[in-house]
Amino acid sequence: MVSRGAGLFGSARFLACFDSSRFCASPNLSGIADCGGRNTSQVLCAYPFAAQRSGIGILPSSMKRLRVLVCGTNYGRIYRAAIQRAPREFELVGILARGSARSLELSRKSGVPLYREVEHLPGDIDIACAAMGISGEGVVLRLLEQGIHVLCEHPHGPAFMETAKRIAAQHDVSFHINGHFAGLEAASAFIKHCNLERRVAAPVFLDAVATDRSLYGALDILRRVTKTFEPTEFAALDRKPPFTLVRASVDGVPTTLQFQHSGTEGRMALKDGDPRYIVDFRLAVGFPHGVLSMLSIAGPVIWNNNLFRSSKRNDRLWAFIYGRPVSSFDLYRQRVKANLLAVRSLARSAREHVAPPEQNADHIFEVSRAWAEIIALTHRPTHGAQPP
Repeated sequence: MVSRGAGLFGSARFLACFDSSRFCASPNLSGIADCGGRNTSQVLCAYPFAAQRSGIGILPSSMKRLRVLVCGTNYGRIYRAAIQRAPREFELVGILARGSARSLELSRKSGVPLYREVEHLPGDIDIACAAMGISGEGVVLRLLEQGIHVLCEHPHGPAFMETAKRIAAQHDVSFHINGHFAGLEAASAFIKHCNLERRVAAPVFLDAVATDRSLYGALDILRRVTKTFEPTEFAALDRKPPFTLVRASVDGVPTTLQFQHSGTEGRMALKDGDPRYIVDFRLAVGFPHGVLSMLSIAGPVIWNNNLFRSSKRNDRLWAFIYGRPVSSFDLYRQRVKANLLAVRSLARSAREHVAPPEQNADHIFEVSRAWAEIIALTHRPTHGAQPP
């Protein structure tokens, strides 16, 4: 095993991890240098770079780029695009995947090696961006054991989170979970304005609509505005496919969730982006003086004043907090930018040994437990109505 240390600021490269079960929204992968290397059993697309197996010290970020590995070749391509947006900070040095034709092609276009096993990785990887889903949890743990800082795409259950955090602490590396949606423009505006309204009064209700693919990210956003999910109690009230109506009390705040689920327990039947998903997600936080609503992943975000508390005839009863028209390509670019911010956040944590609030143990465990409990509820008898 190579001892890497906790620092990230040696000669920096990224290795990206991708999995075919994850979503890819990249409309354009052109303009990437071709790799003319040969194939081997360990490195499927050879690429001439120095793999120095020395420890990684904490050096000024201006000296050298961080070495990045991407794991998985579906949604992982969004991480690849993010890394390529910051060439002065990060260098993509490899892809870890199962060896599909898509993975081979992506490594060729990126000009980096394709690895099949963690054990075949060079000893100079700083960061891994892991987008392999639940099936890749073992890989994530082995990366942490190798002394690599890991940014792990959601969703994951609390047992995995606890193990990953423990291994990361043992090896003095950082482990972040990427809830992703909170970094998009509409969600960022929603979180910021909700925190402003909290200065006036505490929330009096929460309302959400989400799917099995968007639930984790929606819960991550709600946790950022409620500040705690504890104590939380969930109960399934009704089930009319494809929705389950869930009632909860989140830190004493009445909460309702309409949850569209498409698969059996622990499995998502519909692919990401399937048109049979009715919504991506919708969120609303109610205050005594008004309601803040986020109508989709792309916005808009709207504030409605409480009609009965308006003191002046000319008071505006509603306003756009975020209302810019957004195309599918605009949203793709936002997702790339959000992932770059997440990678930078991991690098900062590794350098400063301080996690941001959304990566502390309370936050990620509370979100993960809520996600797991709601998923499980869809397969239990309902309270207040008979299952169909």
